[in-house]
Amino acid sequence: MKYFFLLIFLVSAISSCSKKQEEQEAVYTSGYKVVAVTNGGTIKGTVKTDASQKYLATIETQKDQDVCGESHQNAGIPNANGSVPNCIIYIEKISEGKDFSKKEFTLDQKGCDFHPHVQVVPLGSPIIVSNSDKVIHNYHINYNGETVLNEAQPEGAPPREATLKQKGLHVITCDVHPWMRGAIWMADHPYYTMTDVNGAFSLSDVPPGKYKLILWRDNWNVDQVKNGSGVIESYKWGKDFSKEQEVVVETGKDLVVDFTLP
Repeated sequence: MKYFFLLIFLVSAISSCSKKQEEQEAVYTSGYKVVAVTNGGTIKGTVKTDASQKYLATIETQKDQDVCGESHQNAGIPNANGSVPNCIIYIEKISEGKDFSKKEFTLDQKGCDFHPHVQVVPLGSPIIVSNSDKVIHNYHINYNGETVLNEAQPEGAPPREATLKQKGLHVITCDVHPWMRGAIWMADHPYYTMTDVNGAFSLSDVPPGKYKLILWRDNWNVDQVKNGSGVIESYKWGKDFSKEQEVVVETGKDLVVDFTLP
């Protein structure tokens, strides 16, 4: 009889593992098909904002100042000429096209900030997380307001590997140092890019067709909420920027698409 129950247990365990694997594989499968693109076009352009606007250029730290300093640059601010780096630009719901490029993805906690501040990672690709500071950090990753990963990484801890399973925006914070904030966008196809240091972007080898082009950018406006003693109680960033444009890509042609943020 005991062998019968053991058999039932093993079958149940195998079934459970198989179901878990199927669920994980389903998360990583978007239906995107890799094909040879020989007649593609290119979408390129820039992202700008009003160069005369005022924003908080530096953020106060008020904690672990021997490592973090008394303040550091607001990582989200646009350039002095109004060009906006670190915007994510992508095509919505494209079903087939070129393959993903191969590279290693990293996230470093350095200078009490996340490096890179924003990045795009293919769905299912591991991210190597490090702490280069001589102080404890924790990388607290949220998706749609819910925690998906929250791990402490003390000074000298070895790098760790993180794999995020949901496509779209993941916000990273550090509960120890609440001014630290970054973003990872998990992409289910390769037609994603980011604006460079000059606010320019380019998407190449796009199959001819009509698409919706989406822009996402975290807000550079932040309020440092202080109590009566001047101690910062919280950091509140403005709502993320989001814009879209309908575009038509033609065979072998460049299409220029520019965005303007508030």
